[in-house]
Amino acid sequence: MQKEAKKHKRYTLYAPHCPAFTLVELILVVGMIALVAGALAGLVRSSYEGWQLGSDRSTLLQDGRAVIGQMVRILRQARAFSAVSSPTDEAGYITFTNVDDVTEEFRLNAGTGEIEYGQPGDLSALAGAATRLVFTCYDIDANGLADPVSTGSIQSVNIEATFVDPQDSSINFTLADRVFCPTDFTHVVINEIMYNPLGTDAPAEWVELYNPSDSSIDLAGWTISNGTVPTTDTLTAHPQFGDGSTTIPANGYAVIMAETTTVFEELTIGGDFENNHIFITNWTIDNWSRTKFNAHTGSYKGESSVSGSASLYTDISVPASLNSCLFVFWEMTTVPVGQTQITVTIRNLSDVILVTGYNGQMSSDWTCHTMDLAAYAGQNIRIHFSTNKTTSEGVLLLDDIYVASSYVDLDAVRLSTGDGQIANGLGDNSDTVAVTDGSATIDSVTYDDSWGGDGDGTSLARIDPEGGSNDPANWQSGPTNGTPGSAN
Repeated sequence: MQKEAKKHKRYTLYAPHCPAFTLVELILVVGMIALVAGALAGLVRSSYEGWQLGSDRSTLLQDGRAVIGQMVRILRQARAFSAVSSPTDEAGYITFTNVDDVTEEFRLNAGTGEIEYGQPGDLSALAGAATRLVFTCYDIDANGLADPVSTGSIQSVNIEATFVDPQDSSINFTLADRVFCPTDFTHVVINEIMYNPLGTDAPAEWVELYNPSDSSIDLAGWTISNGTVPTTDTLTAHPQFGDGSTTIPANGYAVIMAETTTVFEELTIGGDFENNHIFITNWTIDNWSRTKFNAHTGSYKGESSVSGSASLYTDISVPASLNSCLFVFWEMTTVPVGQTQITVTIRNLSDVILVTGYNGQMSSDWTCHTMDLAAYAGQNIRIHFSTNKTTSEGVLLLDDIYVASSYVDLDAVRLSTGDGQIANGLGDNSDTVAVTDGSATIDSVTYDDSWGGDGDGTSLARIDPEGGSNDPANWQSGPTNGTPGSAN
């Protein structure tokens, strides 16, 4: 029976205890899940916004760099600047002549926030989202140019621009770069042309250059050419009326002439001592003679070797109407330093001294001295040289003594083409005149007789040195005989 009872033993299964959730507990659980989901969503959104912000910054930076780079590339080839904003102006502009001699401009349109580019009056948007565009200019010595900027002195330009995301002002970049002008930005312009003078052309033609910069420029080795098949002359100091210099000073002028150009009318004859009878017919002398070799130019010179005093003089009549009356002489001595003196005076015909033109020790090499005698217009005067040699050693030398009435301003540099005309002669109706520094073209003008100066004794005068070289509106007829060597 026991066995039977064991056989029928029952087993009971018990489930584990599962406590029931209250409504409050369920609400709390759901809230916690919502909080976690919200945090995750915020993290995702923040990550996306951070990515978007980085993308916007990258795009703005790339666009800004592209614009600045394009401005640098274009300005690097500029041939001249004609206008630029103050370095304190945040809505800046810069106007320049490009490599094709076309006037162009970069400018920030403060109203639209666009950097614009093109020909003045016809600008197109180059880039947007800009709030600043500042141009700071420097001269050849890296000195900043203050407002108003002398455009002729610009040797480099610093460009600084600020770009801002129009949707988020926190996204902004300020970018800068600097443009260095080629060949130190040599800036000389053809400023006046006498291409069709009254009478015979070649002896009366001339071309004036102007240096609008604040630095002097040496024109040695420069050339001038003209014509569709260019004929080129190398510029040198004028052998008669030049002082040996080929350097055009800051804001100064140089006049290019043939050696026989008649803007000069010589008032002395044989001042270069090449005339065999110079001392008989033109000069009154004491202890001077005409000798050969070692002259300044030509073959002959005046020479004095005696100890003590020596003198020579000539009388001239100065025309009543002239722009200048240029008195030029060259002197040299082989006497030891400090032992010889030369005094040059202007006197009336009664030998009364009116003014002392030069008084000093003579030089150990040929040296030029100049004086303007325009104050004596309409008068008869005497040019008088006196010397005092305190030693028997060495000799005193004089050569190339000239007095000439001239249309050329006394302070102008006088340059020669080395022959009897400028290139192959300037065309009366139209021509191209180009000046190079020996390799690159510095300025070129293709004129037409409709621009002015057409055979009536007037010149063709440039109106604005910074304006276009080939803009007819920038040229006009000058006065009779022109203004060579001075402002138009």
